[in-house]
Amino acid sequence: MSEWHDIGAVDAVPDGEARAFEVAGERLCVVRQGECFFALADLCTHGHAFLSEGYCDVDEGVIECPLHGGLFDFRTGEPKGAPAEKDAPVYQVKVSDGHLFVQARKE
Repeated sequence: MSEWHDIGAVDAVPDGEARAFEVAGERLCVVRQGECFFALADLCTHGHAFLSEGYCDVDEGVIECPLHGGLFDFRTGEPKGAPAEKDAPVYQVKVSDGHLFVQARKE
């Protein structure tokens, strides 16, 4: 059974931005698009760069790898631009009592 982890107040992620969090030993990138929150693995699938440090375009729904410029749909993890070719793992996010909760992966 998966567990939900409280990663902090919703205000920890400003609208239109991404922030890194560690959840159950994994580094995640959480993106805020208005009142919606999305989480994906923070390490770019081509490696060596944290997506949370890249440019986030909430109007287009993408986040850019700061090292090679690969684009990912932050809602689905799907690659949207080279050199990214592999989906980034995504995580469920919920808001409760002003806090963000992320569901850890099943072992």
